[in-house]
Amino acid sequence: MANYNFLKQAEIYIVYGGSRYRLDVSEDISFSQTFTDKTYAQRTLHEQHKLYDASKITTANKADFGFTIPALSTNQMDVVFNLLVDFKAGTTTLNTFDLYIKLPNDVYKLRNCVITNGVFLIEKLQDLRLTITGEASQLTRGATLPTASTTPAVTEVAYGTRTHQKLDFLSVRVGSTTLSAGVYKVSIELQNGITWLPHETINQALNVSSTATSMYPSNFSLDKRSLAGSIGQYISSDYNSDVQEWKINQSIVVKAGKTDELGFQFNLSNCSFTNRNNVGSAFTQNYDWKMNANPTDLGSVLKFNNIT
Repeated sequence: MANYNFLKQAEIYIVYGGSRYRLDVSEDISFSQTFTDKTYAQRTLHEQHKLYDASKITTANKADFGFTIPALSTNQMDVVFNLLVDFKAGTTTLNTFDLYIKLPNDVYKLRNCVITNGVFLIEKLQDLRLTITGEASQLTRGATLPTASTTPAVTEVAYGTRTHQKLDFLSVRVGSTTLSAGVYKVSIELQNGITWLPHETINQALNVSSTATSMYPSNFSLDKRSLAGSIGQYISSDYNSDVQEWKINQSIVVKAGKTDELGFQFNLSNCSFTNRNNVGSAFTQNYDWKMNANPTDLGSVLKFNNIT
């Protein structure tokens, strides 16, 4: 009888810098890659009956992936945060890695991955989470998960005991206004503007005869970065608010996690926001903000699990 693969059985691994890290991802993962089908007409003066176009497939589009991981009370998942935020040493380009999805009967590999978006999620009655989306050069099935005995060999980082970090402490400040009372949702999104470089050439196209010899994207450039987010708060008479306001050159400070020192910590300067009123059973206000500063080290203003 045939065996099926179910997503809930998947194990997700990042291979980076000679080490292998297992991620805490249950069913919230997606990945895919498509090929470009260029058609051409077969109908000619002598063959008027050929009314259907033919296909020519030589190139692959970039692969896409996404997953959500919980924030943990240990520093074992720092690698995901670092791949999102940090540059390669001495450069202004992002680090790349390989992503493996291990199923009971299959192993999928995403090669040359780069993280394009990271969303820090802070919601009442929810654990802290980080949603990641990214792009890769190539998706293959039937890969081999690297171990200490494969070539190249990798070191497996111990999986250990994982404790999800709960939202026991939340402090939010916009400019001089403290919003902690009544805040029900905070999200912060870092976007890495990636452009894949053209990878199709005439010489390579002549050598394409199968999926294995197709032309896959391999290099990219980082064109821009954007850090923005939103803050949702119930409106009451107990504190000052900025309903239907906008301001520039404001600081935004967020601390969320187990304590005021453990969890997500963001200390941002030179931000602008617009504020709007939301009408519902309970009235709320929503701050939509973006950072205008250009910190040389983004990890100094964004901290995950109290990374220093």
